[in-house]
Amino acid sequence: MKSRLLLLFLLLPLMAGAQTYTYSTLANFPPSSDLGPNDPESPLLMDQQGNLYGTSQSGGLNNDGTVFMVTPGGDVTTLHSFDGSDGQRPVSGLARDRENNLYGTTASGGSFTWYGTVYRLAPDGTETLLYSFPGKYPFGNYPIYPVVLDPRNNLYGVTTFTDNNFNTSGGAIFKLTAAGKFGIRYQFCDFLPCPNGDGPSALVLDKAGNLYGATGGGGANNAGNVFELTTTRQLKILYSFPLADGLPKGPLVRSGNNFFVPTQTAIYKVSVTGGGSVFYTFPSGVHPYRSIVMDSAGNIYGTTDAETVFKIAPDGTETTIFTGSTSQPVGPAVILDSLGNLYGPTGQYTGANQTGTIFKLTKN
Repeated sequence: MKSRLLLLFLLLPLMAGAQTYTYSTLANFPPSSDLGPNDPESPLLMDQQGNLYGTSQSGGLNNDGTVFMVTPGGDVTTLHSFDGSDGQRPVSGLARDRENNLYGTTASGGSFTWYGTVYRLAPDGTETLLYSFPGKYPFGNYPIYPVVLDPRNNLYGVTTFTDNNFNTSGGAIFKLTAAGKFGIRYQFCDFLPCPNGDGPSALVLDKAGNLYGATGGGGANNAGNVFELTTTRQLKILYSFPLADGLPKGPLVRSGNNFFVPTQTAIYKVSVTGGGSVFYTFPSGVHPYRSIVMDSAGNIYGTTDAETVFKIAPDGTETTIFTGSTSQPVGPAVILDSLGNLYGPTGQYTGANQTGTIFKLTKN
């Protein structure tokens, strides 16, 4: 008996490290002829009932994109079809307020045709156009990242360009109040070199109202940086990436006093008080997508262009938890549920109808 217990004790570390996942297709998006969602690629949002919400770049009644819902059983519902006047190409993910209204941006469309919008979608499906970007300095255009909300339902987001010819790429941070007042919180420089960065990505809002984000260019090495924008609109550079593996790709993930952000080749760890270092470097030729998530134990999850889903432990140890294929594709973003299962979209030209899928990796 003692020898059996000893053997079990010795095997426990191996058993604990051998976490596996089972792949399944939760939902196949309908054929294009059904005028449903097509080409979902943005991160998903999950409610308390396990329903998933997302956006598709195309599809819908006008082929201008949709907001959709997928039930835990895999049923796909189109919540809203864009028609151009209220936006086109909703490539960003969604945000939700306490009343379960959904908020998002579209990369183009709106009252000025080309420059993008901010919208709200009520639980009953009523869509409200909150703002149309005019495509002129300094209001900007091409908002491709989601907004964040403060407790008063004021929205904060970023634009990628600042003029109507898509020539200047500085971008800006904007605020849209619950009352509908639009204002620029910070304007990034328009022409390189930009020591404060240019081309901001999605924002993180802390309880004090400070905003944090990363820029895809500019900074001390022209490879992007991580910044803090205070409530008094003062921009502080927390870290400038080295040119060798800089160009941060996406939203920051916060854990305590640190942020984690993917670049072209690595995951970086940046302190809220300044300074940063490489947390994990990917193998040569493998590049992470811009969206990562973190569980309550501090493990980081994401996907790569090598069709893999990875997990990086708090000590920096990486594990490939799934490798995709044509029959079991993975996409550019994953989210976690409370049980540790992963979900993500796979984009166009995948699934039974070549219009995209939602996949699930069930934790065994």
